[in-house]
Amino acid sequence: MPNSSGLSIDLISGIREFSDQLDLIICDLWGVMHDGISLHPSAEIAIQKARAAGIKTVFLSNAPRPRFHVRDHLISMGLSEDLTDFVVTSGGLARDEVRANFRGKKLYHLGPEGDRNTVEGLPVVEVNHPDEADVILATDLDYSDVKKHRNWLKIAAEKQTPLLCANPDRIVHVGDKLYQCAGAVADLYEEIGGEVRWFGKPTAYALQSCLKECGLPADTPKNRILMVGDSLQTDMAGALAAGYKGLFIAGGIHRMEFPELERQAEDSRVSVVQFRKIFGAGKAVPHAVMQQLSW
Repeated sequence: MPNSSGLSIDLISGIREFSDQLDLIICDLWGVMHDGISLHPSAEIAIQKARAAGIKTVFLSNAPRPRFHVRDHLISMGLSEDLTDFVVTSGGLARDEVRANFRGKKLYHLGPEGDRNTVEGLPVVEVNHPDEADVILATDLDYSDVKKHRNWLKIAAEKQTPLLCANPDRIVHVGDKLYQCAGAVADLYEEIGGEVRWFGKPTAYALQSCLKECGLPADTPKNRILMVGDSLQTDMAGALAAGYKGLFIAGGIHRMEFPELERQAEDSRVSVVQFRKIFGAGKAVPHAVMQQLSW
């Protein structure tokens, strides 16, 4: 596996370079498998080749929707149906939390009508304002400007109403455009004193749940599990939290920084210090980097 010294990070051309060292690949979707509009063909081939090599693969998404919705969406985009059997979503994990701890409670859905499938069928009483809620389930934004949520959520924060963040991403690419996500609102809610319960990456639990999803034992060696993603804040931080390896896809939300990474690399390797200078990364640096997922 690249980066065995921990002092440098390898720029690799494909995951085939260390495929014999892996039992499981946990793969992000948005920014790795697709850009919100189109699939990345090389990424689909990489997953197919990994499976052919005997490596389990699970898609782990911070999408605030149930698993079946994400699976159907991938198929509609043209992804081979046989690759979509194992999917874990932050929305699905948040729904599990509501069923377990908030049955019969008043729930406010923070997010657009298009995310209704995340709250449909839950054993709760829906309310129309966060002030009335026992729990808030956040799938996206209520206002286009995150700052406008400060007054909207002020009383709920004062009451310590739990906010379940079903999409911990702060930003996401849709084609060439950037949009803020529910994670940005959750950050603000914590800032004003509210309680946030995070689901999906970067929680270790989200990554660990992928083993159960694909039938691997919980004691599978951590160094044989690889998290692939384009976010340092969620994907690579999640890999660090779980103790797994991390492969950073630098052509996603950090695509503007990738040319500088290539310029600074020597012999297809960049120091951890230099990587942090380029990306402003904290502790969650990857073990390896590539521009786009490929075999």
